[in-house]
Amino acid sequence: MALNCQLTSLNGRIHRVEDSASPIRDEKGNIIGAIIVFHDVSESIAMAVKMSHLANHDQLTDLPNRILLHDRVAHACQVSVRNGFFVALMLIDIDHFKYLNDTEGHHVGDQIIKLVAKRLESIVDLNTTLARVGGDEFVLLLPDIKSPCHVDAVASDILYAMHQPFRVDGREFNLTISVGISINPTDSDSAELMMSHADAAMYKAKEHGRDRFCYFSDDLEHEFHQRQNIDKLLRNALEKDTLEVHFQPKLCLKNKLTIGAEALVRLRDEEGGFISPLHFIPLAEETGLINKLGHSVLKQSCRAAKRWLDKGHPIKVAVNVAAKQFTDPKFIESVAQILEDTELPSGYLELEVTESALMSDFDETSRILNGLSNLGLSIAIDDFGTGYSSLSYLKLFPVDVLKIDQSFVKDMVDDKQSLDIVKAITHLAHSLNLKIVGEGIETQAQLDTLISLECEEGQGFLFSKALPENEFENLIF
Repeated sequence: MALNCQLTSLNGRIHRVEDSASPIRDEKGNIIGAIIVFHDVSESIAMAVKMSHLANHDQLTDLPNRILLHDRVAHACQVSVRNGFFVALMLIDIDHFKYLNDTEGHHVGDQIIKLVAKRLESIVDLNTTLARVGGDEFVLLLPDIKSPCHVDAVASDILYAMHQPFRVDGREFNLTISVGISINPTDSDSAELMMSHADAAMYKAKEHGRDRFCYFSDDLEHEFHQRQNIDKLLRNALEKDTLEVHFQPKLCLKNKLTIGAEALVRLRDEEGGFISPLHFIPLAEETGLINKLGHSVLKQSCRAAKRWLDKGHPIKVAVNVAAKQFTDPKFIESVAQILEDTELPSGYLELEVTESALMSDFDETSRILNGLSNLGLSIAIDDFGTGYSSLSYLKLFPVDVLKIDQSFVKDMVDDKQSLDIVKAITHLAHSLNLKIVGEGIETQAQLDTLISLECEEGQGFLFSKALPENEFENLIF
């Protein structure tokens, strides 16, 4: 029979021992004594305790991990049924952490994760569980909640606490977080549902501008499942190279001849219909798929432009570049390689970037744009007038084209303020020797107005929607 106990030596050191006793019998079977064997198991028990801790805690922050969190959430839900209280689960995600980690390096990223963990620990009470469940994701479990107002107060405190800068290696970093909240039993009855619902609510907080918290609802659940489905479709399309690129004609407004085309990516759903780019482009940026998506679109677009050129139709193709593509250190090299692989002269490629993409890091943006310009392609500012509108970059960056946002074009016929903005943009472009393109032209009145303002080029439904490559060729050739 094995018995576990501990012995204390004369010097006060405690030894964890395992002892076993076996009887000694005589020839007749009578017990005449016993043998007791002691084993010092202090090290093995300490190792078991350590291994158990490692299995249930995050190595970087020493916080509970997803395994231990799940057990505590499940237990809290069971207890809440008996006492009639609520359980709240908060999923906390650091905004734009991937960008920070990519640009500053993993050392800085790890230090920030540890600082965030310590700050969160400092503002929550001992009755809660704070866990790290992903790269930049934390979960706060609040058991025995008597009033939803308490959840609001805790979430607000967390948001406020994150507004204080974090110092790493003598530098300050300003962070914000997005928080998704699920409540048991009002919107979930299990640990799995609470995590799923908090995840959906967190993404809603990001969509609403970040630096805020959101609660789960039935609408959020629908959006969450829709998001998962789109993510699956997008990954499958990228893996099988089935993303489609459509082309919208860009015309010279004076003679109505097609002189260019804007490439627009299209993703089909299970039924063969199209999913709005407003849904899958932001998702690609959030999930880190935007570079792969952008590479696919650029390659297909350059191939098409080369085919048109070989057929005797020199048409420049314009391809949109997402802001996060600028964080790819090999972006210039990638563009150059695609031009070489497709044998497209660089003069037939135009890259469109938004104003917001230009303003994230002035020096890095300048380096990238100059590198791209040195390849011989042209740079267009898309949706001009809707972003930061800092005019300094028009002088300092190698910009060739300004595209008037379609919202101004749409309203300029009936709205004097919109018309004044279009006049100002065209005058600015002419004074800087930049080409000007009107987007979203849908009526003859809009076209006439742009022509009167000496806008050289335009595109819109008045001429054509974006078309598959074969239909585009049939229209213009």
